[in-house]
Amino acid sequence: MRSYILMLCLMLAGYAINAYRGSPVTMQIAPSGQSDADKTAQTISDLVPGSVGKPAGGMEVTESVVPALPQTPFEFDLAGAEQVWRNWMAEYNLTAGAMSLGRHGQILQSANLRRSPDTPYPVASLSKAITAMCLNKMLAETEYGWTSTLGDLASVLARLNMPPQAGVRSITLAALANHTTGFTKNLKGMDTAGEGRNLYTQQNIAREALTNPAHLPKKGKFFYSNVNYAILGQVIVALSGQSYEETCQPLVMAPAGALGAIVGGRMWATAGFGGWSVSSEDYARFVMHWYAPERDWVATPEDFAYYERRKSGLGVFQTPQRTGGYLIHHTGLWESKKASRQHGALFVTSDTGATFVANWQGDLDKKAYSDLRKAIAPYLQRVPATN
Repeated sequence: MRSYILMLCLMLAGYAINAYRGSPVTMQIAPSGQSDADKTAQTISDLVPGSVGKPAGGMEVTESVVPALPQTPFEFDLAGAEQVWRNWMAEYNLTAGAMSLGRHGQILQSANLRRSPDTPYPVASLSKAITAMCLNKMLAETEYGWTSTLGDLASVLARLNMPPQAGVRSITLAALANHTTGFTKNLKGMDTAGEGRNLYTQQNIAREALTNPAHLPKKGKFFYSNVNYAILGQVIVALSGQSYEETCQPLVMAPAGALGAIVGGRMWATAGFGGWSVSSEDYARFVMHWYAPERDWVATPEDFAYYERRKSGLGVFQTPQRTGGYLIHHTGLWESKKASRQHGALFVTSDTGATFVANWQGDLDKKAYSDLRKAIAPYLQRVPATN
């Protein structure tokens, strides 16, 4: 009896020393005659990530002791973010613009220079994210999904007199969303979104791409394309039996609280790829609602429509960051010879839920957009903890 007690004490001492040193703790679980405590221990070990063992009795279960990585709580420096925007506006000689900052569905701060943050302005290609969310919502209530092809939707598109030709029938909705169809940015002959071009519309571009052999895409190629979202916009119209705006406004914008958003302005007919006019505050509400970290298409974008190589997804680009987390972003630009008709827009959000939206009057190059995105990104992310 005394030898049994001595052996038990030595075993317990060994466990304590190993645990103190941070070594793996190993215990034997009997295959039968288990106590309630043993059964509980086995159940927990089966659920603990990183535990090693088999579900059958009589196995050895090892639970590794892994120290938690240091975390830095996120603090949204609103004043600093606003100053970044003001500095950028000044650097590029922009005199009219608005910006909004928000998190968890709430607008936390807005600022303006000769533009109100609650007044709608053209957001150009930021319209694509609205189209993606609108169709994503619709697909969940139909027999179709992002892997459905244009051929699967042939009877639906035929309602609009747009039956897809053989060369495009194998294109999936996901490929349209992530720009891997091979369609170039604009169809030949429509490569300039000039004013007065009656053919530069969602309806006409979609019809030409779907039915005219002259516009067959280079399959498997990535091109950022307005054509893709013109087609997706018409899929929305065909599925709903209503206009694009009548469908997407109540389905996507209203639930987000973006009640002032409209398909309007001189380029309204571009609809799903460029026709929305939205205030900076309303677009921030849209982003916070539909691209929140907990959304499935944000947490696992590859399950929806995501092209890893170019980080393109549902109307946005989602780029992992070296410090952990991700950024979701997009830009918009309407060019014009008249300065009053030049409009730009940009949004960025991150895994913290912090969101930045800006719009302005002016025609800027890609570097200007990149400079703003890179400058604002650190204010939306957690700072890595330092030892």
